[in-house]
Amino acid sequence: MELLISLGLIVMELLVVTSGNLPPPQLSLMTSGTIYMGDKLELQCTAPTNYPEGTFYLFLNNTGQCLEKKEAPETKNAVKFTITSSYTMKTMQYVCNYKSYVGNELQLSEASNILYVTFKVPVWVFILVGLVGLLILVAAVLVTLCLVRRNKKKKREQRDKESIWIAQDMTKDWPDGSHNMVYDSNSHSRTEISNTYPSNMDPPTDDRSVSPFSTFRAP
Repeated sequence: MELLISLGLIVMELLVVTSGNLPPPQLSLMTSGTIYMGDKLELQCTAPTNYPEGTFYLFLNNTGQCLEKKEAPETKNAVKFTITSSYTMKTMQYVCNYKSYVGNELQLSEASNILYVTFKVPVWVFILVGLVGLLILVAAVLVTLCLVRRNKKKKREQRDKESIWIAQDMTKDWPDGSHNMVYDSNSHSRTEISNTYPSNMDPPTDDRSVSPFSTFRAP
């Protein structure tokens, strides 16, 4: 009877070896509660009990990237992986498998179930994004005000320059006051006014003579 049991076990092992794949493990999430971006994440990969002391691997299912490799303790058929959760706002997919000796040959198992983990955004991220947005808004307002003030200053300087040019032109066109003479009403003599008579003409003369005044009467 014992011989038959031994033969049966040998046949089973031969079938496993020829198949080339060991039974798949079970992947489970050990971290409880809400998982935020950047938190530590603990996963457990468990092989069937008759495949202890295996070498376990944790993968990202969508990329095939191996995140961690771990040896199972003596007589144990499970390991725990501790990783840092993703900083992306999406659901990650994890799988694991293991290698174990069947007789003298090392065999690879099939992939485990796909474990979906969704990461939440922590509150401080929203606060940080809000502060950054506020700072950008304040900076934009300050820059706008500076540009407006600079534009106004340039326009004011331009108007001042134009005013100076107009004043200079008016001064050039204004008649020279040195050609005019002023008559003083309080003085006993008249002041000649230039340009009153043409330069090629003599001023008019009074030919009338004044008779001498006398108090004596003629006979």
